[in-house]
Amino acid sequence: MPSRSRFLSPKFISLLSIGLLGLFQANSIAQDISLPGDETPTAAPTATDEDAAPKKQNLIGLIMQGGWAMFPLFAMLFAVIALAVYLFMDISAKNFNPPELVARLDQSMSEADLEGTLATAEVSPTCLGQVTHATVEYIWDRGYETLDGDTIFDLMADASQEFNRKRASVINWFSVISQAAPMVGLLGTVSGMIKAFGTLASGGMGDPSLLAGNISEALVTTASGLVIAIPAIFGYFFFRDKLTGEVAAVEKNLSRMLNHLRRRVVEMEGEEEAPEAGAPPAL
Repeated sequence: MPSRSRFLSPKFISLLSIGLLGLFQANSIAQDISLPGDETPTAAPTATDEDAAPKKQNLIGLIMQGGWAMFPLFAMLFAVIALAVYLFMDISAKNFNPPELVARLDQSMSEADLEGTLATAEVSPTCLGQVTHATVEYIWDRGYETLDGDTIFDLMADASQEFNRKRASVINWFSVISQAAPMVGLLGTVSGMIKAFGTLASGGMGDPSLLAGNISEALVTTASGLVIAIPAIFGYFFFRDKLTGEVAAVEKNLSRMLNHLRRRVVEMEGEEEAPEAGAPPAL
């Protein structure tokens, strides 16, 4: 009985490999050799077969199949990108709460220097500067008694809303585009289906490529409208929340400064009454 080492020897493995290779070659040669009676005519490739081969479609060609509806959709896509870039640069701390302006206004209001606060806030184009100017100007005209009422906070909210009215309008364009893009895509879909049924009615199924082109136009416009609308929806909520956060930071800083001003006013009133209360007795 042969041992296992004999079957696993390199010589045995080499012979087995050569035998298997020869068997595969013989099988392939037998398939290539055909008898004279077994020959079957092979059809030569015709132009129709070559035309029927599937053609590769690139992304630009697929998009351009959408027809006329792709032009307004491309305009909306460009508007979404432009609005996003503009709002990223505009809604930032430097336009709302610059640290150097916060420090200067905080110091002047802690010293109850309303005139210096007005001069600093008036020349600042930021949200904090303009809201502070409107608030301090009201205090300057009406007196320190306005610090204890709710009117001053309503004035802050109105001034902030007026300053950011343009930004809110720009953000609303995201909402407009998110609703208009699918509608334009749907209109392109209807246009493509009308063309498809018109082709089917006039030529029947004689040329399926024409019918497929019309259906492709219908589907591409729908997909393009959704691709534009989805980022626009996210952009609307993102920038709206970002603007709300910056405005809240402005109101928080200004409220803190008003507390400093109120505290300083109380100290000044106490200093004015102190000499009378602690006057030395007359000799």
